[in-house]
Amino acid sequence: MQIGCCWFDDEQKELINQSNATKWQLNYNEYKVLSILAKHRGHVVPIESLSFPEEHDGYLHSLSLTEMEQLVENFQDYFGEAHRGLIELIADQGAILYSNVVVNRTSLLDSPTKVISKAHYILVILMTIIASYFVHSNLKDSGFRVPDFSAEFITPGGSLAKLYAYESEGSEDYHGDFISRSENALSELSKCDVMDWDSLLVSIARDNRTISVVLKKRDQDGLHFENIRVIKEDPQMTVVNQDWLKEVNICG
Repeated sequence: MQIGCCWFDDEQKELINQSNATKWQLNYNEYKVLSILAKHRGHVVPIESLSFPEEHDGYLHSLSLTEMEQLVENFQDYFGEAHRGLIELIADQGAILYSNVVVNRTSLLDSPTKVISKAHYILVILMTIIASYFVHSNLKDSGFRVPDFSAEFITPGGSLAKLYAYESEGSEDYHGDFISRSENALSELSKCDVMDWDSLLVSIARDNRTISVVLKKRDQDGLHFENIRVIKEDPQMTVVNQDWLKEVNICG
């Protein structure tokens, strides 16, 4: 399987950087994690789901957050500077292996969705459908983190939905700003004419620039998810407004 400039050899359990002919023999944890992420490429896989039989002992081994952070750093080093963004550990959600790195080079003023850094990093919108075990392991787990801000809202069309917002650890000094921005987002969501989602989970990274959103709804076909990731040029920049909500299909 091709991952950026690397070829993932599943049979030999190797990762080969084709740009510089460097080859890495993956250890057991690296191989198993990359295999699972590759199988669900483009989907957020919760850390709790990255469990697999030990090579000899035959019992399930669940990776800790620290172990997962180290594995992601290893893969980013393997992929190289140009492709390190292909794999990411998303706070309070899990890990994801993207299909590609999208660089948006248009002007910041072109559209509400053109929120990019000075180095022309990425604005990524991913749509995914995740199996029901993901929801049970993440949303119904007794150890699931309590939101730092949560509220129900009703749209003018009568739709009822919930907003859950999570503040990054170590950002207590900005808690007042976090609450203010969460209330602003709630106000904008309440103005949506059509709201197709049952709940929105918003997580803000420690740098206060990266925002990850997970949208969830249930219909007769089961559970459906959509992931949205935004990187802001300025931490104080306000992204949420009616134009942006419609552009990313949160509002109908």
